[in-house]
Amino acid sequence: MAITHVEFTLFSALRQTGQLPPRPQILELGKNNWYGDVPASQLGQAIYEFVEDKDQRKSLLLELDRLAADDDEPSLYALSELFLRVFTDYSSLASNDPGLPHSTYKFDLNQPIPLRRQFDLVINSGTAEHVFNIGQFFKTTHDLTAPGGLMLHGSPFTGWLDNGFYNLQPTLFWDLAHANHYEMLVMVYAEFATSRVIQLRTRQDVQQLRSEGRLSENSLLYAVLRKQNSSEFCMPIQGCYANQLSFEAIPA
Repeated sequence: MAITHVEFTLFSALRQTGQLPPRPQILELGKNNWYGDVPASQLGQAIYEFVEDKDQRKSLLLELDRLAADDDEPSLYALSELFLRVFTDYSSLASNDPGLPHSTYKFDLNQPIPLRRQFDLVINSGTAEHVFNIGQFFKTTHDLTAPGGLMLHGSPFTGWLDNGFYNLQPTLFWDLAHANHYEMLVMVYAEFATSRVIQLRTRQDVQQLRSEGRLSENSLLYAVLRKQNSSEFCMPIQGCYANQLSFEAIPA
């Protein structure tokens, strides 16, 4: 669970297009650290771009310099929090991670989370695939997201041998969005090794990448979804079996 170049790219695009909720209450499902594939100087540039108050900007730059000079574990988690402050100006930040003593909550994500609150932005940057009861994970994400709020999912797509229980497929996110009337704001195919980030506008885009031999051995999918109403969570049926698309849309 980390802030990588992909999260940096996604948050930059969401910020520049005005799609991030204002001063959101954020929940991380899996506490994120700073992965390190984005130079600290790039985060510094974002501080100059997005933080208007000069005193606050100076304070953030000093904090960035201090944290970047120290690569111990607490500093990497603090850098992730700094990133979220710069890009979202959050009003609150909470996390659920049973493996970390400094996480806000430590609930088992195989089970429903007994929280009586909702959040404007729920971030899953590589947690879902480690949860055996993955259907409950997506229901929990839905239940904890306020209407109008965003859900950011990042997951392994190809490769990642024995990384977790699952690699997730594009149809999951399309069908999850369809079943629950989410707005699909962004969906991308991404790689760490080449720093490629490719927007997927239709289901067929992944098939095109495959036919061109452009799918990496280790790749990821990211989806940013907007919850549009307060309806109960609906388990999706795969689109080709729910008469939403033809079987020809599924690669053999």
